[in-house]
Order: sequence, then structure tokens, then C-alpha cells
Amino acid sequence: MKLPQFALIKQYIQNHIDSGAWPVGTRTPSENDLCGMFSVSRMTARRALQELADQNILSRVPGSGTFVADLAPAKPSVEIYNPVDRVRQTDGYSSRTLSLEAISATPELAQLFHIQAGGEIFKVVIVHLDRAQPIQWQTTYVNPQLVPAFLKQNYAKVSPDAYLDWIVPANSLDHQLLAVLPTPLQRRELGLNAESSAVCLQINRRCWSKQVVSTYSELVHPANQFYLGPDLA
Repeated sequence: MKLPQFALIKQYIQNHIDSGAWPVGTRTPSENDLCGMFSVSRMTARRALQELADQNILSRVPGSGTFVADLAPAKPSVEIYNPVDRVRQTDGYSSRTLSLEAISATPELAQLFHIQAGGEIFKVVIVHLDRAQPIQWQTTYVNPQLVPAFLKQNYAKVSPDAYLDWIVPANSLDHQLLAVLPTPLQRRELGLNAESSAVCLQINRRCWSKQVVSTYSELVHPANQFYLGPDLA
């Protein structure tokens, strides 16, 4: 299958970095340079550079240009603990799948996945349980090009994350931590008191695989099921 032009530009840049021809700090060709080299529009050249910047492979400096970034991973100062990571290794883990479907990408999802608005995206909504007690609501959007059989799986015992880690292990990811008010449906599924006004904590997580966004997840759980820092138990 022929690669789209923006992917060819990304491959060209990545090959120069991987070969050592462009070490850290090297200024890459500009958008205008790439337009001439590949006979593409400026929008196509900009997309290629921006996607590599989103992956922290390139660093874009307004007014100066685009440079090869330092790929050495920074050591996190705080570890984000996800209770499902521990529970899913035990016999007490189970889940309830609320929906599993293909949907049309909204403009926001299209921007996250770098696809056209209205393109197909897979979606799963699932509640994770620890010995029948709900501990987390998960909504995950999946790139169907990378995981074509995602909708055919049974997630009662194997979590979507475990399946995705097997099929498309992430080579890069980013997180956003929010305090949110749960929806009425989330309150019911998580067993929260309907009279309570307490917020939940939500982790928004984007994963990359093979230089492409593979998944975007929203993980919602009661505050007492979440903490920052290592597990000291």
C-alpha cells in the first residue's frame, strides 16, 4: 500500500535521525523546504513535522525552526498509580462491557488521531471490577488501522489494555490528570452515592505505536481508589 505524502516525509526525517545523520539539535528542513523536496502543500509538510513533534521526536521553536529533540526519556518525578494495573493480575478481576462499537470520529477525536473528521474509530466503554466491586470507568478510542480485530474480543476477563499491550505495545504515551464530576451513569456504574457531590479523578491517556496514535483513553475512578507515588503496600 502506498504511503500518504505526510507519512513519506515523516519516514524521510526519521531515517535521517535513526542513521545518525541528524543528531540531537540538528535543524530539520523547513516546511517550505519540504514542500519543494516532496512537491506537497505546506499543510502536508506541517502535518508531518507536527506529528513528529507530538511524539517528542522533533522540537518546534517559533521563529527559529524545527530541531531533532533529545530522545532520552526524562525520569518522572511522580508515578501515576492506576488501580486496575494491580487488580487485573489477580483472580478477583472482572469487568462489564457497556458498549463496543465503531463510531465516526468527532473533530476532537480526528485531531487527536490525526485523521479526517468522520473517519471510523473503535470505541469501548467498560467498568473494571475488583471482586465484583466497581473501581474504574474506562472509555477508550482505538485506531482501527492498527487493531482491526478490536471489536471481536471479549473483555470480561482480559482488559482492553491487556489486549492492546499485546497487539500494539505503546512506545510513547502522555497523560493528563483532571478532577471531574461523574455523570449520572458513571455514578450508577461505579456504585457512588447519588447524593454525593464529591468529584472523581480522571486520567486522559494517549498512546503511540509505530509512530501513530493507537489509542486515547479516559479513565474515571473514585478518588479513594487513586493516589500519586509508588505502591508502598
